[in-house]
Formats: sequence, structure tokens, C-alpha cells
Amino acid sequence: MQKQLYNVIILYRQEIRSRELSELKSNAQPIFRQIIERINAGIDSGEFARGDAIPSEPELCRQFSTTRMTVRRAIDALVNEGKLFRVQGKGTFVSQFELDKTYQKQGFTSNMLSLGVHPSSAVMCAGQCEAGREVRESLEMGDDEPVFCLKRLRLADDSPIAIERVWISLKRFPRLTEFDFSTQSLYEVLHQEFGLDLNNSYSRQRVNAVSVNGEDAQALFGAKRGVALRIRNVDYDKAHRPFAMADTLYHGAKYTLDVVI
Repeated sequence: MQKQLYNVIILYRQEIRSRELSELKSNAQPIFRQIIERINAGIDSGEFARGDAIPSEPELCRQFSTTRMTVRRAIDALVNEGKLFRVQGKGTFVSQFELDKTYQKQGFTSNMLSLGVHPSSAVMCAGQCEAGREVRESLEMGDDEPVFCLKRLRLADDSPIAIERVWISLKRFPRLTEFDFSTQSLYEVLHQEFGLDLNNSYSRQRVNAVSVNGEDAQALFGAKRGVALRIRNVDYDKAHRPFAMADTLYHGAKYTLDVVI
């Protein structure tokens, strides 16, 4: 009797499996496209929340009755789009943030608000400082011209996303040391207090991936080291005068750069 019941269960499972395969095969889309749509649907619905792991490759292989190569092809496509990121030995996760960044200058606060997340900052240091030759040449400053330096940990929904260093001429923008940039937007201060017209301003940028350690790694990753996207830029007003230089480290697993030119 037990053997007969066991055979019935096996036949039932085979029938269900056959139906699933038939449904997959009847779909005109290639399997890897079906996998992409399934993951995208899970992200859009909130089933796979930002920062959460998606199903493992073996699990997706079972769900779609396909090979690991096909699953990896689908995941690679979503990683390349910035929707997913891999952590070696842990799995594949939904990216925390995707920023559409253009060469029209927009501050961090505006970028975060456009994503629907709450921006905040922790000032790591601020005040007049010494500046190297690269900063002075980039900002077209004299050797004796005073420089304002600002270093902040940038957060989105209280999650560290970037460490930003900015250099600005105190001759052109005096009194910058009087403002609290843990609560105030630098670009709003430049606009409202100093009359800087940010319309048609732009930025020249250099982007590369770097390994980060020490104090910066601890602040950004909560670890001894990590990988960041480094963006160095010089910002220009509409008269093509440089007004700020920045060197920013973005958390490599939380930030996607999509440049539109």
C-alpha cells in the first residue's frame, strides 16, 4: 500500500513538473528574459527590497528548469544595469540606489530628494585649510588665496553612501566657515547667500574605482576596507568660471552612476 501511495505521489509531481515546463516553453520569450522580468517584477513589487538578496542561482535554475549559465546571463544583465550587485561568497543583492546623473550640476541633496530618500550629512571637518597645486590650478586661484575645505559623510535614509571633500575659494565666497553644513546644502548656501547662479552650470568629472581603507573605509563601509566609485570634479558657473572642486568616494554597492551626455 505504501509503495502504491509513493508511486502516486511521484506521478503527481511529474505531472506538475511537466505542466510547469510546458508553460515555460509556451512563453515566446527566451528563458533568460523571463528570469530578468521575474526579478524586475520582484523589485518593483517590493518582494525583493533594496539591499535584500534575490533567490540563489541554484534556486533560479530549479524555478526555470534551466542551466546556471542562463541564470548567470540574466543576473549579469541586471548587474550591468546597476539593479543588482554581487558579494563574493554571499550572493546577489538588490542595489540600494540608482542615480541618473547628468552633467548639469545638481547637488547631493537634490539628487537624493529626487529619488524619494531623505538626505543627511555628518561633517567630518570644515574650515580654512591648505590646498595643493591641483586644487589651486583647477579653481584658478593664487598661491596666497584662502581656501575653504569641507569633508562630509553623506547619508541616504541614514545609510552611509558617500564621503565628499570640497574645496572653494574663501576670497570669492567669504563667511563659508559660519554655516553648519551638517544641516544646510552647500549649493543652496552658494546660491542664496552669495548669489551664485546655478542655472546652466556644469561639471567636468573623472571617474574610477578605488580601494578604500582606514578612517574613510570605517565611516563608509563599517569595515577595514572596501571598494568605492571615486568621482573627482570641478564645477563651473554659466560664465565658465570654476567655483568648486570635489573629490567624492561613493559606496560601490549602493551607488550606480548613469551618465547622460
